[in-house]
Formats: sequence, C-alpha cells, structure tokens
Amino acid sequence: MDGNTGDEDGAHHPLPESKRHEGSHTGQRDEGDPDAVQGSEHTPSIRPRRDIVNRRFLALSAVLLAACTSLPVGQTAPSSSSVITTTTVVTTTTSTIADTTTTVLSSTPLGLITPTGIPVAVRLVSPDGYIVWSPCGNLTRVTDGEPIYGARVVLDPGHGGNRDIGSQGRNGLPEKVANLRVAFEAQAQLEARGIPTVLTRTADYATTIPVRARLADHLGAEVLVSIHHNGPTPGPSPTPGTEIFYQSFSAESRRLGGVLYEHVVDALSQFSDVQWAKAPDGGVITVLNEDGRDTYGMVRRPRTPAVLLEMGYMSNPSEAELFATVEYVEVAGRAIADAIEAYLSTDAPGTGWYEPGRTFRAAPGLSGAECVETPLE
Repeated sequence: MDGNTGDEDGAHHPLPESKRHEGSHTGQRDEGDPDAVQGSEHTPSIRPRRDIVNRRFLALSAVLLAACTSLPVGQTAPSSSSVITTTTVVTTTTSTIADTTTTVLSSTPLGLITPTGIPVAVRLVSPDGYIVWSPCGNLTRVTDGEPIYGARVVLDPGHGGNRDIGSQGRNGLPEKVANLRVAFEAQAQLEARGIPTVLTRTADYATTIPVRARLADHLGAEVLVSIHHNGPTPGPSPTPGTEIFYQSFSAESRRLGGVLYEHVVDALSQFSDVQWAKAPDGGVITVLNEDGRDTYGMVRRPRTPAVLLEMGYMSNPSEAELFATVEYVEVAGRAIADAIEAYLSTDAPGTGWYEPGRTFRAAPGLSGAECVETPLE
C-alpha cells in the first residue's frame, strides 16, 4: 500500500469570506469509486479483445524467450544486456504473490490499460500476468490488458469519485467531470499529432497522488499536466483567471507553465461574454508551504516536468456555465494540446509569471488507507 499522508492536492488559496462568490469548493482530494463519469461523452478507451491478446502474447513471448536464454558457465553477460532476473514477494490487501521469478527486458511494458480501461504502472511481468500498482497504490496481479511501452505526455484529470468532486458550479457541474472531459479532448488532440499520451484517470474512481505522479515517472514522460478548475471565487477581471503552479526546482516546469498559460489564456479570451474572475497574484506561480516546499503533491512529487493547471473558476457562475459547454471542452483541450506540442517542439519561453509566488498549505489529499479500489478486470 502506498499512502500519501501530507500530500496536498488542489485546496486553493484562501479568500476572506467577504470576497467569496457563488459556487462551492469542498477541498481537493483524490478519492472515489468505480462509477463511470455521468454526463460525459467519453468512456475509457479499450481496444478490441483480439488486439489485447496479440499484444499480451508478444510481451509474454519476449519474457519467456529471455527466460530460456542461458550463458555458458563462467561467461558473464555484456554490460549492455537488458535481461534482469529478480525474485519478489508481493503482498496485496487480499493475497500474497510469492516467489515469482521474472525476467524483465528493456522492452517490457512500463504500463498497462487493464480490461476495464484503467491505466496502471507495471512493476513486473510474469508468465501468468502483470504485477501492477493499483489506483490506490497496492501491488496486485492483472492477467491481461493493453501494454504501454512509454508516453511523452501524461495528463492528470484532478479529483474523482463520490467523496472528491473538487469544486462545483452553481449549475451542478462537478469539477471532476470537467477535468476529465478536457483531459480526454487534449489526449485526442495530442495523439492525432503523433504524441503518445496517457491519462492518470479514465473514469470516476479513486486514485492517490503518489500513484498519479509515479505513472508519469514510470512511463518516462516528458510532460505531466494536472488539469483542474478553481475555487473559491476571487474578484472580477476582464481577462481569464487561469493559474498554473510550477515546480520550484525545475526550469523546464517553469517554461512549461509559461507556454501553457500563453495558449490557454489566449484561447479562453475568445469567450468575450464571460464575466471572468482572477486572483490578484494569478498567473504562472510557485505555491510553497511554510517549509519552503511545493505545497501540491502533483507538483512536488514527480521527477517529470510537471504543472498544475487551473483553467478558471468553477465556483464563478458565469464561468461554470461556459465549462458545461461542448465548445469550451474543445477549445480548452485544443489549447492544452497546442501548448504541449509547442513546449516539446520549440524553445518557446511562454509568459505570465508572477513573482514572488504564493505561500499556502493545501489540505491533505487522499491516503492509501482511505482509497477505495476500482475493478481492474
């Protein structure tokens, strides 16, 4: 089990009560259940069964072939060998997987889309399946799925599940739903351009911050963007109040934030009839706790260049109405994809930084002990 005590996720800057407007924000945690997102056009992407079986067969064949390869006595493998033999005992909440000897190749899948459409990081491949980290951080066995050999981009739709909806608009739109819709659109846009992209969450279920961050690092991603919609509402503004929190220790994260800000604000500004809200220190900023560390787990934990993107204010009624439209989802998803493509393919510096940043301790995120597992197959 991988708990995350002390991992904060998305409880935004506090505002005086007199400055809070319509809408609600319940605190940003990552927990939930296996129910599908309601009202979304998107469902988890699962390849036809025959394709999954073919991919599984190829991966397993490579493992078995390597396991059968031996060297003469006294001869050692060259330093470039990609064969590693390990013996592991894996404990889950329900069972123990004992004494599994597995040969791991450099071409071994790093991740898996399970038969129920859940993306997971693969710890080991064995003849009878994959040992993976579950969305709640437990090591468990999955017998089948679509292998993932890496990704350039990982998108994290914030929140998920019955207990963690994120902020909610007066129109009833939960942030967790808007986050997922925008993430699916951005993923589709990126993959249409040949940029392999994986989501940390593909439906309405719980997954912890360490698991989300680990997936990006494990897949060797070049970019991690955690997608959110903000609250509570600050004062009115003639321009969108987009905020991007970047890693204080990473120049690449800072540049990624600047490029995203430039594209997202430009795209949202076309909605001229929206009454925007913006914090006085809004922009591309660091958010540190009193210990001087990045306060948000999705920013602090990954080695991958990562940012937390607040598109706008779900708690602002005018913005919430916009966020509920198909047009917004398409525009927002395209803007994120355009920004990521520009970040990956150019040296664009971006814009929108605000110094010296913000000091704030966010609320704790979902712990592994609280997390409710979702079926993987």
